[in-house]
Amino acid sequence: MFSLPKRPGPYILALLLIVLGILTTWMLRVLTDPALQKAAQTKAGRTPPPPDPALQLIPARPTLADTTATDPVIVELHQEMTREDTSPERELEIIQDLLSQHNRALGPGTFGDNNDVTRALVGDTGDGIWLPRQSPRIRNGELLDRWGTPYWFHANGENSIEIRSAGPDKNLFTSDDVILNESPAGLGATPEQ
Repeated sequence: MFSLPKRPGPYILALLLIVLGILTTWMLRVLTDPALQKAAQTKAGRTPPPPDPALQLIPARPTLADTTATDPVIVELHQEMTREDTSPERELEIIQDLLSQHNRALGPGTFGDNNDVTRALVGDTGDGIWLPRQSPRIRNGELLDRWGTPYWFHANGENSIEIRSAGPDKNLFTSDDVILNESPAGLGATPEQ
C-alpha cells in the first residue's frame, strides 16, 4: 500500500513548483502582450514598427480573450453593436457612448479620422480598451458600419463629433447616409446641401 510522506518537504516542493508554473505562464503572457510592448517602446523613446499590412487583410473574429480584458458593460455594448437586429442609428449611439467613456476616462480626445478613433477605442494609444482589437467591425485599422464601409468622423467642436455611416449604397454624403450629430452644411469637409 502507498503511504504519503509525513514530512512537509515534498508538499512544500510541489506547491512551489505549481506556483512557479503559474508565475511563468503569467509572465510569458504579459511579456508577449503587444500593448505592453508598445507602451514600453514608447516610454523608452522608440517608435514601434508599423503593423504588417498583410496581417490586416484577414478579418478577425472576437475571442474570449479579446473581450474579458474590458469592462462587461463595454463588452455588452460591442455585442449589441454587432448584432443584426440593432438599428444603424443605435450603432452610431453606441460609438458615441464609447467615445464619451474614453473622454471621461482620459480627458477630451483629439480624433482626426477613422484611424484615430479606432486606435483610441482599441487601446493602441495605451490608455484602456473600449473595443476588442479583433472585432468583426474593425478591418485595416478602421471601424466599419454594418455594410462594411468605414465610418466618417468629423469634429463639430470640443464636445461633439459627427459620426456618419455611408448607408446601404456605401457612398458617403448621399440620401441614405445614417448620421449622428450632423455638422452644419459647409462646415469643414461636410458638403453644402
